[in-house]
Amino acid sequence: MRHAVWCARELVGREPFALLLPDELVQHPQGCLAQMMEFAQSLGKTANVIAVEEVARERVQSYGVVGVGERNGNAFAITQMVEKPPPEKAPSNLIITGRYILQPEIFDILAKQERGAGGEIQLTDAMSRLAQQQPFYGFKFAGQRFDCGSKVGFLAANVAYALARADIAPAVRAELKRLLGDG
Repeated sequence: MRHAVWCARELVGREPFALLLPDELVQHPQGCLAQMMEFAQSLGKTANVIAVEEVARERVQSYGVVGVGERNGNAFAITQMVEKPPPEKAPSNLIITGRYILQPEIFDILAKQERGAGGEIQLTDAMSRLAQQQPFYGFKFAGQRFDCGSKVGFLAANVAYALARADIAPAVRAELKRLLGDG
């Protein structure tokens, strides 16, 4: 992911920017990024905001995980960020979920970032370095997240979005019942 962020540096310039991972969908009437932007604006200062979500502790080794500091409504100061930690070393069970509002100084750090977990240059490692200079907040968003990077997550997202549409929900429910053998 570092490379994709790095490629955007000339377009972004020296402005804060939003980064959305395309394989993560959040279903809610108010989008996750809109929720995050409202929170970021309420801070009234330069800060970085990361969407977070609780998962079972045994699943944290697949994600970037944050440490929880002072709380501010449905947000909190991030005390640390660790990429794919073993469950027993994870600072919490709150994972980074693919929505970020970052300050442009991240590009300066990415330019010099060394390889981390999995032998890759990790955005989480660069954010940890930036957190030594600027505040980072975790934001617990409202809505249902779907990991469309997995086949099951992709299918679940399609079903959930179909069921949310009044024009096709009855037909989708009937088809699901038929497929499941419930009538």
